[in-house]
Amino acid sequence: MTTPEILLPLFLVAIAAYLIGSVSFSIIFTRLFTGVDVRNQGSGNAGATNVLRAAGKIPAFLTFAGDFLKCVAATLLAQFILVLFGGAILDTMLIPYLAGVFCILGHIYPIFFGFRGGKAVASTAALVLMVDWRIFVLAVIIFAIVFACTHIVSLSSIVAAISVPFSTYVIASIRNQRFVWLDTLCAVVVAGILIYKHRANIQRLRNGTEPRIGGKK
Repeated sequence: MTTPEILLPLFLVAIAAYLIGSVSFSIIFTRLFTGVDVRNQGSGNAGATNVLRAAGKIPAFLTFAGDFLKCVAATLLAQFILVLFGGAILDTMLIPYLAGVFCILGHIYPIFFGFRGGKAVASTAALVLMVDWRIFVLAVIIFAIVFACTHIVSLSSIVAAISVPFSTYVIASIRNQRFVWLDTLCAVVVAGILIYKHRANIQRLRNGTEPRIGGKK
């Protein structure tokens, strides 16, 4: 495939993934269960943790599942689009990362909900799983350890995100990927987006005011 022929399917992947990501399940399920906008409740974040505080366990579970699965759907659709165009660049981590990044951007800035979304923790987790299950497992283990010690979701998410670029580089090298450093750069971008969206949480962590889930305050 020539460069223009490659760019067209990548453009379609980006647009499709962004639109899928723009479906904000936290807003949808909180409105269905309580009639309120989750962005006006609690921390103001359109994510599963704030839905748990604002609407309860069932809407929070449905939100997490929806946000996770929409990124899975975006990466699978990306592969399908590329197959339609010949599949010349399927053997790379770049495709799930590209679809995942635009799905995450859709989640954070949803076109269907006034560009006010969440922090994309669940969608980022799904993206990591679709890139390579070993990167996902390592991130989940790190998240679980930090959460067990602190009961703070934001801190656990940040530390798990930091691990992703390092594990991506290692796994991409083991898999003999053609673009190891580019794959790693994509992982840095994904981790950077998640950490940037947690900047208010980071400030509260520094101040000692970040809320915990369960455990002692």
